Amino acid sequence: MNRRQQIANVLIAISLAALVGWLCTTVFALLGKQTDWSKAWEYRETLWRGWWVTLGISCAALVGSLFFGLLFLFGQRSSLVVVRWTCRAFLEFVRDTPLLVHLLFGYFVIFAPLISRPLSEQGFDDKWIIGVLLLSVFEGAYLGEILRGGVESIPRTQWESARAVGFSPFQVYRYVIFPQALRRVLPAMAGLFVSLIKDSSLLNVIGVAEYFYNTRNFISRSYAGLEAYIPLALGYLILTLPVAWLSHWLEKRFRHET
Repeated sequence: MNRRQQIANVLIAISLAALVGWLCTTVFALLGKQTDWSKAWEYRETLWRGWWVTLGISCAALVGSLFFGLLFLFGQRSSLVVVRWTCRAFLEFVRDTPLLVHLLFGYFVIFAPLISRPLSEQGFDDKWIIGVLLLSVFEGAYLGEILRGGVESIPRTQWESARAVGFSPFQVYRYVIFPQALRRVLPAMAGLFVSLIKDSSLLNVIGVAEYFYNTRNFISRSYAGLEAYIPLALGYLILTLPVAWLSHWLEKRFRHET
């Protein structure tokens, strides 16, 4: 980077910082008389508890979506026609219907009558577990399609060369296909995981006391506005930024190894 580019970057950064600072100052000055941040401080424990619940849901659903995504990937690549078409039909059903419908129908019609009472008797939070399961299946369907596209983008010569040196099917995926496929689908996977974190707010419809659920209760009880929405936005930003950062780091690492 030459000196002219450095000066241009510094000037642009200063201009953007000044613009954002002016905008924030103006907005808060206009809304300052209408906000009471003591309300948010009074409900801080409730909001904090909801944020931790959302963090737990997001981590569990990320792992679950990876499991179901791999399951759907290998199901669509199965040598059995029935398995392939069953996975394809299920994936199309999941992708073409809203998550809200899956949560309501899956919880109240399917899982709650079957396993809600046994889970509660064992001391588990049935709404949390069922919500994570439904969210994992929904996001796993999208992840399965992303992984399938990445795997099928690898040239056939790579598969044939790996088999020619004696690799087993597991070794072919582990050492040849997945490293190349993941490098190609990392941006899409990062976007999906960010959406998963934000979609966790929909679990409030089945009564999961996550971050959005507690924030909504805070608003209804205190008639708060900006005092609730700013912490809500910042809370989800704190959860999603590490995912985006990790994705960029992995992209650079794969690019370096390649």
